[in-house]
Amino acid sequence: MKKTKRILIILLPLQWLSLQLIKDNKKWIELNYSQTIYPQLFKLKTFFFKNLPFSFGDILYGMAIIYLVWSLIKLIKRKIKLTDIVTNLLTAASLLTLLFYINWGLNYYRIPIHEKLNYDIKYSEDELEHTLALMIESTNQLHQNLSNEDSIPVQVLYSKDKINHILQENFIFNLSDFKIQPFIKKSIWSTLLSYMGFAGYLNPFTLEAHVNSKVPKLNYITTASHEMAHQLGIASEAEANFVAFYTCSKHPDPFIQFAGYSFAISYCYSELYKVNPENAKNQLSKLHSGVLKNFKNLSDFWIKFQNPIEPYLKKGYDSFLKVNGQAKGIQSYNAMVGMLIAYSLDDE
Repeated sequence: MKKTKRILIILLPLQWLSLQLIKDNKKWIELNYSQTIYPQLFKLKTFFFKNLPFSFGDILYGMAIIYLVWSLIKLIKRKIKLTDIVTNLLTAASLLTLLFYINWGLNYYRIPIHEKLNYDIKYSEDELEHTLALMIESTNQLHQNLSNEDSIPVQVLYSKDKINHILQENFIFNLSDFKIQPFIKKSIWSTLLSYMGFAGYLNPFTLEAHVNSKVPKLNYITTASHEMAHQLGIASEAEANFVAFYTCSKHPDPFIQFAGYSFAISYCYSELYKVNPENAKNQLSKLHSGVLKNFKNLSDFWIKFQNPIEPYLKKGYDSFLKVNGQAKGIQSYNAMVGMLIAYSLDDE
């Protein structure tokens, strides 16, 4: 056992060096990993975990937390040496890093979707404003069909289990060469995720996509689509957001479409507000008041779970994204706007 731990600790810097050597070879990763190895890994994990009535990944994380707490208690009681804990942590870090990149993490360094589609993701303020106007127009039309009055928010009629089913049955993303069927699970740690400020996550070891079951249904829909995009090997948060919009907007169900278009509005508005607050407010004034109430419902949900620890967790995740090639960190989610605008212009 000691020899195995020693080998794994030695492998930790070697893994870092190997990653530095291959991460810039996007074409090699795309062809040999993302399109060849990863699909087979996903099919294997699907076979073992898809039909489980619970999340195996959630249980693994729970066990890891219990182990860390147990180790801390043992250290406080001086029943375990600090050097032993450090050794165990370095061993675990090496093993988990190895599994992470082999199992899913190398997808961070594949060829970006916008390059495959020849999308120019740079855009002008006019193009941003035009795209926001298109999203508002489509959202208002869907809202009119789904609600009796402009001032009434949309109420999704399905249960969250039903939402899972209809998303899995019609996950339409024909911009990818990865032809597999993603799946979604409700996290057993949903309350904890709410306090952490997260609507969902992909377990990179079991490849189970999880949604926080507490979030409002419209947010549940787009989060599920986002996490299933990660299952396709789309690691970039911006790309997963774009896929969430694309799959929802192409879905035959109007509630799913409404979730997708209103999701796009929040990001386009946020970006336009940064450069021209008056124009952003003017565009938003054209949105039905019922849709604004849907946005407020989501805002009210997250306000309920605000706590002093959440910003530090977000900062940690921000650092994780930056380490894995997403220079903007959490702000990478907003980068989907460039792809959205390019798609909208191409679609006109």
